[in-house]
Amino acid sequence: MGEAAALISAFCWAGSSVIMARLGVRYGGAVLTGLRFLIAAPFVLLLGLFSGELHQLGEVSPWVWVAMIASAGIGYGIGDTTYVRAMPRIGLQRMSPTVTALWVALSAVGGVLLLNEPIGWDLVIGGTLVVGGTYLIVAGQTERVPDPTGPARMGPLATAGVLLTVAGCWAAATILLAGGRGNLGALAIGALRIPAGGVIISAVALAASRGQVLRRLPTPRDLPLIVVLGIGGTAVGSLLYIYAVAAAGAARAVILTSTSPLMVVPLSMLFLGERLSPRIGLGTGLCLAGTLVVVAGG
Repeated sequence: MGEAAALISAFCWAGSSVIMARLGVRYGGAVLTGLRFLIAAPFVLLLGLFSGELHQLGEVSPWVWVAMIASAGIGYGIGDTTYVRAMPRIGLQRMSPTVTALWVALSAVGGVLLLNEPIGWDLVIGGTLVVGGTYLIVAGQTERVPDPTGPARMGPLATAGVLLTVAGCWAAATILLAGGRGNLGALAIGALRIPAGGVIISAVALAASRGQVLRRLPTPRDLPLIVVLGIGGTAVGSLLYIYAVAAAGAARAVILTSTSPLMVVPLSMLFLGERLSPRIGLGTGLCLAGTLVVVAGG
């Protein structure tokens, strides 16, 4: 079940990517990020309240609270925020596949060394295929002509620093989640972690956009998509990822959720009118093969 949750989580995040690409022309990244967490946080709290799992939060040690809040702050507050802000200056082709590869590698190594998770050839081979396929899918997309009026490109050292920061934050957040959750269930973790992340990332978005989050409210036409983004992508996707990490282990969950770019392909063709190139087709095949290897090994 953990592997299935990871794959469904990847699909939720793929849908989020398509929605953010569609809305990105009208709202900045900081605004969209803040709005989706403001919608996701109360939804997750209500789920936790109705499920009866919130009582678990009073039965764990304060260190579990610290680990979950730290995981949210590191993963959402630093990792996600840095990723969104650096994307225009680094570019999708350079950033996404490299961050994905580093995130998978660091999470797998951390899971083995710090959490004593078993690792076999299924994870090594499957992870390599998924990372390689992700690179071909993302790098196979057409690069836009640089806008001379846009933000200046980062240099090599600054780019390397950003890539390591984002991947390191995501890996650290995953390791903290897997190793510090105690006996909390997925809904209890989400009810603590997502609102905490929402507060942190909304504060960062508010500061980064100089109050634009409050001034740039969604139009009635865009509101349904933003609600789907917050509930389907952030809330449901994150809850499934939390469950996957707990049930399947950090290394296996990260490898399977990193197939999100694979799932973006059919969605972008359907909703954004993008075409399938031979390179993306090859990357899709590698991702599928890697996913099958990891799931079969589980």
